[in-house]
Amino acid sequence: MKARSKIFRTLVMGASAGALNIRSTRKWAPAAVVGLTLLATQALGAPPAAAATIPPGSVQVFAKSSPVNTLATKVPFRADCPSGQRVLGGGALTIGGVHAVITEMQPIHTTSGDSFEVSAAADQFGIPVAWNFQVFAFCASVPAALGVEIVSQTNAPTSGATDQTSAPCPAGKQLIGAGGKIANGNGQVDLGIATNGSGFFASSSAAIAKEDADGFAGNYTVTGYSVCARSNVFGDFQQVKTQSNTTAASQKKTLSCPSGLRLTGLAGVTTTPGTHLQEIAPRTTNAPNIADFGAQSSIPPNGPWTMETTVFCAK
Repeated sequence: MKARSKIFRTLVMGASAGALNIRSTRKWAPAAVVGLTLLATQALGAPPAAAATIPPGSVQVFAKSSPVNTLATKVPFRADCPSGQRVLGGGALTIGGVHAVITEMQPIHTTSGDSFEVSAAADQFGIPVAWNFQVFAFCASVPAALGVEIVSQTNAPTSGATDQTSAPCPAGKQLIGAGGKIANGNGQVDLGIATNGSGFFASSSAAIAKEDADGFAGNYTVTGYSVCARSNVFGDFQQVKTQSNTTAASQKKTLSCPSGLRLTGLAGVTTTPGTHLQEIAPRTTNAPNIADFGAQSSIPPNGPWTMETTVFCAK
């Protein structure tokens, strides 16, 4: 733990009503607030003339479980898309209790195929039993006219109490999935993902890193990933976002896509140091349209804390 005291600086400027609550500890300075939703101009652009939506019912989820063992840090583990399909987004579920921390949710595109990669680590309290996590990859055969691409942005290493990096989509494209990665956080820096829109549409995501309640002495690096695509008709791609608050040690939330749309990706973030996501997962694997979110606090919370959850949906 670092000796010096830090003040939680603003991660994502001026947006939703939820704010990061700062607990007074040996490290955390009191009462700084952080908005969760990025403000940005949406770059929707003009739709192409030809139809280019994702074929109805084609989105499927491919799930894979990491090995069950007592290792404190899990190696990255991937769920692969079938040959010829593109990864649109993904999710994760830790199975090991409150001290299991998600540190990576990364969409990957290579010439040999697409996948979604997840990493997790135990925090400084450790996990006394064998544990693992699940990876969920949202995949589909998509028309080339969608121009699906993964945009990434990596910050320089930092020892800051928080950090965030934005990955904006190119002009004319919208967000259909997102991800992030914390490197060298040793389970004491958790990962959150937020978008830049409070309405139906978003054109950028931010990977948000926050150290746990008693801080982290080392330097870590945060990378953000946005999966972007070109919409054909207004409303082809939408997001559904909500916030929930509690003073309890855990909370859960379920989100659904609007009628006729299905999931392409997920995002979520918690607000207070010591709280982190443990479930960000689709309910079903075939043409999914419902997602479950869950978060816990590794120490008893001393006030209300917020979980922001987002689902990306497509026709």
